[in-house]
Amino acid sequence: MRTIKKRPAPASLVTWRQQRIAAHGADGLEFTYEAMRRDDAVVEDVEDALHGEQGALCAYTGRRIQLRAGPPRKVGFHLEHLKPQQHCEEGEDTDYNNLVACWPEPNSKESATDGAVLKGNWPSPAEEHLFVSPLRADCTARFQFGRQGQISAAQRNDPAAEETIRRLGLDHRELTALRKAAILGALQPCGRPITLAEVEKLRREMDQDEQELNLGGTIKLRPFCFAVRPQLESENTKLQAIRRCR
Repeated sequence: MRTIKKRPAPASLVTWRQQRIAAHGADGLEFTYEAMRRDDAVVEDVEDALHGEQGALCAYTGRRIQLRAGPPRKVGFHLEHLKPQQHCEEGEDTDYNNLVACWPEPNSKESATDGAVLKGNWPSPAEEHLFVSPLRADCTARFQFGRQGQISAAQRNDPAAEETIRRLGLDHRELTALRKAAILGALQPCGRPITLAEVEKLRREMDQDEQELNLGGTIKLRPFCFAVRPQLESENTKLQAIRRCR
C-alpha cells in the first residue's frame, strides 16, 4: 500500500451531509450510506474525487482502477469504508475521510482473493490497532517488497503490518504475480536489463508524479509504484557501483 493524502470532500457531499445534520432526521432526510448512494450526482463526485486523489490506484492493492466519464459512465472500482459500515456510528459511513476507492467494481464476479472484498467487516473496534490504514503517514514504510513481488512487514515484530497483509490477502499468489510483473516490466524494458540512465529517468518521473498528485494534480500513478520504487533504488545502487569499478 501507499500513503493516500486526502483532499477536501466534494462540495456536493459536504452540502448533502450538512442538510441532513441540520434536519436531525426530519423531513425524511436519511443520513446513511444507502441514502447517499441514491443521489447519483453526489456519488459521482465522490468517485471522481477518490479516483483523483489516489492516482487511479486501488487504495489497498495498488492495482489500476478505471474511471471513464462517458457517456456511458464506467466505474471500475467500488467505494470502500476504512472503518467497516457494520462498525460505523451515525454519519461515519458517509464521512469522506472514511472512504477510499478499491478494486473491484461493485457486484463484480471477480473472486475474493485479495483487497477490500476479502477484508469484509474487519477490523472490529477491538482490532483497529491491527489495521495499517492507507491514510497513515507511515503506511508505505510498514511494508517491504521483493523483486519477485513478495510482501512482508518492513520491521520485525510488527503485528499490525503482518495482520493487514493476512486480512487483505496482500500476499496472495495472484497479487504477488501482478507485482512481480510490474517490477520486472520496469527493470527489464523491452525484455533487456535497464540502464543506469533509464533508472534515473524513471525515478525522476515517479517522483514528479507523486509530487504533482500531492499538489492536487490529475495524475495516474504507475500500478504498484510502491513496490517498484524500492527495486529501482536497489538497481540504481548496483549500477552506480558497477560504473565506479570501471
